[in-house]
Amino acid sequence: MPSTSDPREVDRAALLGAALAAVVALAFAGEGEWDWLATLSGGALLTIISAFFRLPDAGARRHAELVALAAVVGLCAALVLAAPVQAVLSVTPAATPCRAAAALAAAQARATDPGVGADVLAVAAGERGSVAFGGCIGAVTTRVLWIPALVVAGGVIGVGELRLRRRLR
Repeated sequence: MPSTSDPREVDRAALLGAALAAVVALAFAGEGEWDWLATLSGGALLTIISAFFRLPDAGARRHAELVALAAVVGLCAALVLAAPVQAVLSVTPAATPCRAAAALAAAQARATDPGVGADVLAVAAGERGSVAFGGCIGAVTTRVLWIPALVVAGGVIGVGELRLRRRLR
């Protein structure tokens, strides 16, 4: 017996699943440095969306679906771009406060206990400095991720509107 379900339900499910995954990834990745796994995760989500989501040919909801698609693609793009943006920010003056925080954390670790060996304190200082820098640069990166997300979402809406208009002709 043929299925009577709407074939677009797969599209909606793919979009909703990708949205949920992107939101969860962005929410839980907010602490510390962004890593390259976020980039891979965002790329995987974009692949799922591109494989399963199709714009509607017509209908009153086509613009709403396009905006929903753009929002999800923007979130996924933020995941894809988080680690590269962070890498760039790490070598710019934007990271100066982060380097200072890392130096302060390392100095505090070295001054903790004079009875501990210098080699142990050096390792602890390096680790604390790295964690402090990572947390700081991760926060700096998170504060600017809305920009590429918004640009990508706007691009998706623009291209999608053009495609919808061409289909309607």
